Amino acid sequence: MPDATPLPPLAPLVEEGMLDVGDGHRLFHEVSGTPDGIPALYLHGGPGGRLTPGYRRNAPADAFRTVGFGQRGAGRSVPLASDPAHDLATNTTPHLIADIEALREHLGIDAWVLQGVSWGTHLAVAYAQAHPERVRGVVLMAVGLAERRHIDWITEGVGRLYPEAWDSFAAFAEARGGYDRTDASPDRLRIVEAYRRMLTSGDDELEAAAARAWMAWEDEHIRIGTGGLEIARPVEDPTPEQAAHALGFARLVTHYWAHDGFSGPGGLMAGMDRIGQIPAVLIHGRRDVSGPTVQAWELHRAWPASRLVVVEQEGHGGPIMASHWREAMQEFARTLRP
Repeated sequence: MPDATPLPPLAPLVEEGMLDVGDGHRLFHEVSGTPDGIPALYLHGGPGGRLTPGYRRNAPADAFRTVGFGQRGAGRSVPLASDPAHDLATNTTPHLIADIEALREHLGIDAWVLQGVSWGTHLAVAYAQAHPERVRGVVLMAVGLAERRHIDWITEGVGRLYPEAWDSFAAFAEARGGYDRTDASPDRLRIVEAYRRMLTSGDDELEAAAARAWMAWEDEHIRIGTGGLEIARPVEDPTPEQAAHALGFARLVTHYWAHDGFSGPGGLMAGMDRIGQIPAVLIHGRRDVSGPTVQAWELHRAWPASRLVVVEQEGHGGPIMASHWREAMQEFARTLRP
């Protein structure tokens, strides 16, 4: 088993910039590692997460030219999803796939290794299915495909494990968003849709309160087994910047999840024949109660060229899982070098 220590240094940054991708969006992007290395792309979590520097530890700096970028509405890309100027209608998975292609062409890259975490695993699979000729390998950590059954689990089903927190989460949606937890009809209002509506209501007070409620629930159900990793930690007295991030994060998550990840008929599992031959390493924590291991298992079963690594003692990320990520990138460095 890979050792979780010591951590390698961050790969040095060699380039950063803003790319105009249309629809009023400009994407922040950065390049690290070696300029003539094997191209690699990192896709952050969320939707609505931020590009934090830790990913730059995981691809050997002397072997890879690693690209990271802020997805539409997130991080240092503009406009942020918290900005009234941000049109959510132009923020969908097909838009993000087109952004990745625009970035690849801008940087003069022919094909690259994909790295994705959490929501980034969904986006990596979606991009690979759309452009398999541009993908040389894939490393995914904390696998999560935005299919309806998985979204309903993460927003409602997992409440069976955290009933106190889910009760508060659901009570807010009942009081302010028209949700009814007793409604079992096929056309019932899903809690994710109730939050989506509140977060785009135009009522500043309601939007801010819904964002706080959403972030509190996010933190509760994903923190187990992460080794102290802060993913969606709520802030008691947020600064304006922190409040804007929470609102943008919650808006994007609910927007994407209410639309089942914009994955089309049958979801991503229906398109696995397009990428079955691409080598992949799938890394998942057994204690990931928000994204049960069955998601990674089913994806692995449908992906003949994949290898599945299950880390028993971790959940939605953690240092041992990151060690396996580094090992996978080292393996790609050996096999893909000219």
